[in-house]
Amino acid sequence: MATPFLSSEEYDERAHELYNEGQYDAALDVLREGLNLYPESVELHIGAGFARLAREEYAWARQSFEVALVLDALHEEALAGLGETLLKFGMRDEAMKAFRKILDLGYDDDLDLVLQVGRALFREEMMDEAREFFEVAAREQKDLPEASACLGYVNHRLGNDDAALMHLRRALQLDEEHSEARISLANILFDRGKYEIALNQLD
Repeated sequence: MATPFLSSEEYDERAHELYNEGQYDAALDVLREGLNLYPESVELHIGAGFARLAREEYAWARQSFEVALVLDALHEEALAGLGETLLKFGMRDEAMKAFRKILDLGYDDDLDLVLQVGRALFREEMMDEAREFFEVAAREQKDLPEASACLGYVNHRLGNDDAALMHLRRALQLDEEHSEARISLANILFDRGKYEIALNQLD
């Protein structure tokens, strides 16, 4: 049963909670209800785009992000979402234009967003481009363990294991409980024949 008198922000918050719980269908239902009442809410269109993206409904996701950008052409999250969706269609140049526009607009200090873009590029095997965004995040906040870890992962995939080891060790200096960075470090050490050191990392 619909709850009356919710603001667009409340619909967005409720959908965001459901999205974070992995309940993408329920999140999309909330967003649709909100959009029926607030069809010009940029945030609700963006939320619908990410819910569609999670459900692998790429054409619908693209439409949601494009509508959001019609309403606000400079919205950084809409640009990031559109870029992610364009990658799914193999439109890499167009995706990079959207991603780089985020930096051009001055959102290089939005570390969550920059890392989100880097991870999207990493998943699509665009390693040089992913490294570019991870380097932006690391430059903006030198003590961010996730940025160092991501630089470790991408340098490993690029075949530069010396740089990968440096960044992974840096990530673990900043956060010794970063398990993914530790596992990656152990795997590289194992590949180099340093079995005992690798085992110590895994232990």
